Amino acid sequence: RTTNEQQTNNKRTTNEQQTVNDKDNVIIRFAMKFPLTKDKIAAAFGCCCRLNEEDVELDPDCNEKWRRDAFKIFEAADWTEFNVGYTRTYYDIDRWGMRVGQEKTEFVDMSKPRKCSYSSKTDRDGIVKETTIIEAPTSLANSSNPPVEYRGITLYQLRAVWANIVRRCLPEGWKNRDGKPLTPEEVTLYDVDRYIIKPFTFEKRTSFIHALPSTAGPQPPHFFISHYWGNTIMGFIQCLEQAIQDYRVNCNDDHESRGGGMTADTPLWVCAYGDNQWALEDHIPDDPRETRFVKAMSIAKGRTISILDEEGTVFSRIWCMFQIFLTLMSSKGAMAEENSKNGFLSVYTTHTHIYRETDNSEEEERKAVGIILGGSTSDLGIFERICTRETSFPFKLIKKVLSIYVEKANASYEPDRIHILNALLGNTGDRINDNPPATHEKYVELNNKFWGSFASSATALQHAAREGGEGWIKMIEAFANGGMEGELRFNFNSNGAFGELTAAQATQLVAHLPPTIESLIIAEANYGVEFLEALIERVKQLHDMKELTIENTLVGGDGGGQQVGLRLAEILSTNTTIERLHLWNTDLIGTENVEQWGDALMKNDTMTELNLKLIGYA
Repeated sequence: RTTNEQQTNNKRTTNEQQTVNDKDNVIIRFAMKFPLTKDKIAAAFGCCCRLNEEDVELDPDCNEKWRRDAFKIFEAADWTEFNVGYTRTYYDIDRWGMRVGQEKTEFVDMSKPRKCSYSSKTDRDGIVKETTIIEAPTSLANSSNPPVEYRGITLYQLRAVWANIVRRCLPEGWKNRDGKPLTPEEVTLYDVDRYIIKPFTFEKRTSFIHALPSTAGPQPPHFFISHYWGNTIMGFIQCLEQAIQDYRVNCNDDHESRGGGMTADTPLWVCAYGDNQWALEDHIPDDPRETRFVKAMSIAKGRTISILDEEGTVFSRIWCMFQIFLTLMSSKGAMAEENSKNGFLSVYTTHTHIYRETDNSEEEERKAVGIILGGSTSDLGIFERICTRETSFPFKLIKKVLSIYVEKANASYEPDRIHILNALLGNTGDRINDNPPATHEKYVELNNKFWGSFASSATALQHAAREGGEGWIKMIEAFANGGMEGELRFNFNSNGAFGELTAAQATQLVAHLPPTIESLIIAEANYGVEFLEALIERVKQLHDMKELTIENTLVGGDGGGQQVGLRLAEILSTNTTIERLHLWNTDLIGTENVEQWGDALMKNDTMTELNLKLIGYA
């Protein structure tokens, strides 16, 4: 018996040493092939290293300790959540996306493949009518190890990661990269890579997704997730849980293109889980347009969810800004052939707040909030719902965004910064290594689109107006240059979203309307002649606008409204884009100018609908 035990121990030691030697070979080949920085080696392998002038020399002592730790975790850890399943608690959701009833418990089986899907048809309340399985192209349908861009992860699988963290972190005494003890709430993707991803895949040397029994072959991503590895896993998942509620509705073509019908079975592309951490050298081409990021974004049709940490670190990283570029500029220039024309950016961050539903005034605590240009699918295009959902987004993060410049973003590996900036400029081939210029019109275009994604939200404009000064001017300039499309609605009623604006601020705001909007609604704007003149002057410059509505707005004075109204009529006489005009409860038309209005409209060959109500009252 003693002899058998000794033989078993000897065999185990030999196997362990062989595994360590195999790992050595992987690291050595990686370090020799690429002149990587300390940060890049550490991020890829979780080990310490010393940076020399010519190459990177791994610290033998620290590297040996990391290998021993990884093997020890691989041998000792309990992977029940991934191989068997886990239990979670949840609440039912009502038509407004609010939690209702008592807390419920369910066991999630992770032991067998689970098909990915989304709600391909819902009603306006998010009640599911049809569910569609998300499948890869026929050539990959039966692939046991699909390309990395097809390795999305579902929220069901991410919840398993969180359940494993909660059970193991404290009992096993997890520590962060600085050697400080961790609580589950503090665990980041750096820690998950060390304690979960690499140990769980140690034996098979595959990606985390490929190693999960619940993965049913290729999992084409419905969304691309742009993030910072320093985000906590708890916060990361909280943001995605809220995104599922915001995108649960899918009842028209616009919702479908935006990613509506999102569920916990809908795959998301997160690099750490899709990449094979044992073969990262296979995924680092010089041209960033050839990376797995771009391929995954293409499959996700340009739908990007950016998870923003409380310091806004993610937007200071050049790779994250490149992903923003692909999303916001996907239908233009050099990226058009690699990406969808549908680019949609959603930005979420963890922020505990009280949400109050606009329709029934019920309240609940929420852990995350997102800003979505044009609103989420569950907002149904209703401006008040968009404002209410986004109003708690931290304004300090929005202000920080306005100080981010893509040309100044950082990279751990300097060639990455050079390659990405050249890719933004459309340089290819050998030119990908050119020294990029310090300034360029393409940088300006991307910065404006990026800033405008935030400045176009009601919460950004509201907070900036309260602070006033240079911050307000910078915000409305970003608003004007952001390229926002679709409908804009401004309600200046004292109880409306923009009721706190002064007459001067309201006038400045309409003078900075984005020239790309298609529909404009102005309500309760009783600010006098100067405001209406600024509005009319800006309307003349809105060459994409198809619909204009001015309601419950009076100029006042003895015929003042009709004088201003004549200026609007003159502009409309030569306008070639506005198809629908609605003037309700306004003094812009009256007995003194009605004939001139008639003459002006007769000269217009574009307008097909004129809707007048309570015109000329005082």
